[in-house]
Amino acid sequence: MKLKIIPSRWKKRDYLYLGLAVVLFLTACGLIYYTLALDRVVLSVDGRRYEWKTLSPTVSEALREKDVTLGQGDVVRPPLSFKIKENTEIEVIRAFKVQIAAGGKTIDIKTVAKPVREVLTAAGIKFDEGDIIEPDLETVVGPAEKIRVVAVRMETITERVALNHETEYKNDPNLERGVRKRIRSGKPGLAEHQIQVIYHDKQVVKKTTLTKKIIRPAINEIVAVGTKPVVRTLVTSRGSYRYIEARIMEATAYYPGPESCGKYADGYTYTGKKAGYGVVAVDPRVIPLGTQLYIEGYGKAEAADIGGAIKGNKIDLCYDTYQEAIRFGRKKVKVYILE
Repeated sequence: MKLKIIPSRWKKRDYLYLGLAVVLFLTACGLIYYTLALDRVVLSVDGRRYEWKTLSPTVSEALREKDVTLGQGDVVRPPLSFKIKENTEIEVIRAFKVQIAAGGKTIDIKTVAKPVREVLTAAGIKFDEGDIIEPDLETVVGPAEKIRVVAVRMETITERVALNHETEYKNDPNLERGVRKRIRSGKPGLAEHQIQVIYHDKQVVKKTTLTKKIIRPAINEIVAVGTKPVVRTLVTSRGSYRYIEARIMEATAYYPGPESCGKYADGYTYTGKKAGYGVVAVDPRVIPLGTQLYIEGYGKAEAADIGGAIKGNKIDLCYDTYQEAIRFGRKKVKVYILE
C-alpha cells in the first residue's frame, strides 16, 4: 500500500509567525514568573526608609543589594539568615560607644541600647549582686554612657593586738617630795580581734572590729611619788627660817586703804585678819590661806587675803602706807613656804 503525500499548505512566513508567537508566550510566562517571585521588602537604616521588590533569598543578601555595611555591634532585625518573604521589614540598629571602668581598667565597646546587665555580660565583665555598679543593672544605656563596676569583697580576719600598759602613781609619805621610784615595771598585754574587712577593687575601704578577746592582760607600771616635805634652812639677816619649798612669783603691792582697795575698804582681809605689813594676798589654789611665808626683800608674811587679779603664780604684798606700795611697783620675788 502506498502512502499518499499531502502537500503542506504552510508557507515559510507562517512558520516565522509561529516562532514569534512562541517566543512572546515564553517571555510573557517568564515575566509573570519573575513578577510572582519578587518579594516586597521594607528597610529602615540610618534614619531612612527604603521599599522595593527583591529576589534576594535572605536578609543578608537584601542588605548587600542596598550596599548597607554593618559595623561592630550593629543589630539587624530579623537576623541576617532570615528567609525573605513578602512584606518583610528589616531594621538596622547602629551601635554606639560605651565606656566601662572595671577592675582598674577602662575599655570601650560598641553596643545598642540595652540594660547595663546585658552590656556587661556581652563585654565579658563578671560581677556579683553586691558589687557597686553605676548606673544600676536595669538602666538602659545610651550613647557615650560610662559604666562603673567596683568589685566589693568582704572577709573576716583575726588580728593579734598589743595592749599598752598604763602607769599608776601612788603617793609615798616616806619618799621626799619630788622623788619618784618605780615599784613595778609594766608589761604589755595581748588581745585577739575579729575584724570585718571590706574591699573595693582589692583596696581596703573599711575595717570594723566585731569582737575583742583578751589573751593576756597588760600589767601596769607602778610608780611611787614622794610626798614627804623636804625641810631646808634659810639664813637671813633677820634670822633663820625652815622652809619646804621655794618658788619665783610675780609680786605687786597694795595699801589696805581706799587708795588701793576702794572707798568701801574696811582694812580687813578675806580671812578676817587686820590688814597690814606682813599680810599678803595669794591664789588659794597655789598657796593655801594661812600658810607662813618668807619673801625676799619683804620679810616674813602670812597668806591671809585674796584678790580678783591675784590668779596663778601671783602674790600681792600689803604695806602700811600708800607711798610704799607705789614704790614697790611690780617685780619678781622669791617666796619661801615655811614649814
